[in-house]
Amino acid sequence: MKPSAAEQALLRQRRALAEFGELALICPNLDDAIDSACIGASEALGTHLAKFIQLDALNRRMWVRNGVGWTKGVVGAQMLDLVQGTPEWHSLSVAHPVRSENAVLETRFSLHPFQVVNEVRAFINVIVYAPHDHSAIGIFEVDSRTPRGFGERDVDFLLSYANLIAGCFERFRITDALKVTEAKLRESERQYRIAVQLNPQIPWTADILGSITSLDPRWADFSDLQREQTLGQGWRAFTHPEDMPALVEKWSQSISTLQPFDIQVRLRKKIGHYDWYHVRAYPELDDSGLCRQWYGTVEDVSERVRLETALREWNDNLEERIGERTRQLQDEQHEREVAESKLRQSQKMEAVGQLTGGIAHDFNNLLGSICASLDLMHLRIEAGRFSDIGKYHAVAMTSVKRAAALTSRLLAFSRQQPLDPHVIAPDEVVVGLEDMIRRAMGPTIQVKCILGASGNISCDLNQLENVLLNLSINARDAMPAGGTLTIATQCLEVDARTAMDKDLKPGPYVLISVTDNGCGMDAEVLRRAFDPFFTTKKIGQGTGLGLSMIYGFTQQSGGQIRLHSTVDVGTTVSMYFPADPRSVENTPPVLDTLAPVRSNGEVILVVDDEAGIREITVELLVERGYTVFEAVDSTSAFNQSGKLKQLDLLVTDIGLPGSMNGLEMAKQLKAKRPQLKILFITGYAKAEGIAEGLQLGQVLSKPFSLVDLSQSVSNLLANRDSVS
Repeated sequence: MKPSAAEQALLRQRRALAEFGELALICPNLDDAIDSACIGASEALGTHLAKFIQLDALNRRMWVRNGVGWTKGVVGAQMLDLVQGTPEWHSLSVAHPVRSENAVLETRFSLHPFQVVNEVRAFINVIVYAPHDHSAIGIFEVDSRTPRGFGERDVDFLLSYANLIAGCFERFRITDALKVTEAKLRESERQYRIAVQLNPQIPWTADILGSITSLDPRWADFSDLQREQTLGQGWRAFTHPEDMPALVEKWSQSISTLQPFDIQVRLRKKIGHYDWYHVRAYPELDDSGLCRQWYGTVEDVSERVRLETALREWNDNLEERIGERTRQLQDEQHEREVAESKLRQSQKMEAVGQLTGGIAHDFNNLLGSICASLDLMHLRIEAGRFSDIGKYHAVAMTSVKRAAALTSRLLAFSRQQPLDPHVIAPDEVVVGLEDMIRRAMGPTIQVKCILGASGNISCDLNQLENVLLNLSINARDAMPAGGTLTIATQCLEVDARTAMDKDLKPGPYVLISVTDNGCGMDAEVLRRAFDPFFTTKKIGQGTGLGLSMIYGFTQQSGGQIRLHSTVDVGTTVSMYFPADPRSVENTPPVLDTLAPVRSNGEVILVVDDEAGIREITVELLVERGYTVFEAVDSTSAFNQSGKLKQLDLLVTDIGLPGSMNGLEMAKQLKAKRPQLKILFITGYAKAEGIAEGLQLGQVLSKPFSLVDLSQSVSNLLANRDSVS
């Protein structure tokens, strides 16, 4: 009798299960096995459309790992999110097989787009669980392109398939784990072999009676003896005769006492000579304390022994060698000191030569102006023409201020005089200097000022003016045939990348640049441009301090300076100053006239070793109505002070001759008279001296005007603060 359709379907299912069960046990590739499962299940159920969807470890995503009958781009490529509303989410939620006889009418879930494209109308799926922890591995599904019902026998068939797929996964999991373990074991063995080969110690073993039972194969390379020749008591053949008694005695003692064996002996190499070796051994004891066997090592220590021998020999006459070497070092040190002394003297003479021309030229010009003004004032006074005296006085005072500014620039460069920073507007500084710069440049050089900085900066005003003047003069010298000098300002924001390139901190800056189209500088000159005393000018035309002083000034002002120059094209000096958000301090102008002062009988002691300054100071203060005494040093000052019942103000130089300077003298006088006011009038250069003077009182730097002196004295005696 011909089997019924149901019986034929059952036979197909059983045959598919049997074939896949055999394949699951022998298939070398997991994907090939699951692909065969998809083919067998789809054929057995007559759909020719099936897939296996694998879940990730966290059950958040899934992908169509295997399948049959699907369009290109689905199997092996389709990644899906495991979210509510998908067939897989529903299957995992109910935790049992899911059948859908007509997907169009489904309300439990929605098909994936790739299922819609492949015209899926019905399906049945089962969950595949891992045997070792019963976690969900994936979902095995048979799909149909026509609506159809799936019976309980179909469900049982797919559950059996799912169990076989799970077993297949488990087989490959265990196989992969074994492969990983085997690979780790092989790697561990490889590393152990390498470690043994690299270990300088050659291992060996011996029985409880002391006979050698095993020896590392490297020993044959060392001794040229075969393993059989070394085992037992064969080691005696390559031991130095002189070391044999001690070795045998110590080895016998260790065997009898089970104490570690440790000795240094000479062993013969295959090349015929003896070298020193360190031989050690430790007993392996059982639970009862009896020896099972000995484990030992042999290590070549010949190099160490040779070094120890050499060290002992070296120590024997160490004192003599130390004495000899000490004499050599003393001679070398003396030669080095002589050479360094000559080099310092040479550098000093070179620096003096470079300084002399430029500094002497400037000071001679200033002294010439002062001398000529004084001569003209003298001639006008003798002729009774007093109307022009004020003009010549102004010329002389201007030269004095310029000389003081030149000294101040040199001191600021050497960092022995602190800067006096204030909030200033760079554009106003350039505008104030423009006329002077134009006159200094001459008719062949055009001066352009491009002002675009609306921000302020904090720096020393006089130093900034000097910087711009020096740079302008340098530019003039670089354009002997004429050209264009451009002074520009602009505000800019320096980002992190630019800050790193220009050695700045990121933030807002004001850029002041001076550009000429002159001869420019080559690479070597550009490299040394900021070096102190380096100059390309002729002797007497420059000190080499200009650019180095400008560099020091910008650094002290928190900024940075950069040079860009090309031969026959020109040079640009760019100075970056941090922008200051504060407003410019507008101070009222100081009148250069002596205001009337009403004295209240104050007593003043003036101490200065410079007779001219002391006499003028005393004469001025007497004219202002004060009672004034004078001294030339600390000794005479103490003598004068001891005679005075009243002393209101001490006016003293810092750099006094003798054993005590003005600072120490002022401290001692103030200790005796706490109410004593102190005014230092000084040309003292060191910044720490100025700072200490400001702690004791006020400081008035030389040269100063009589107006400044009178105002400082008046403010101190009136107990008012003033800026010195």
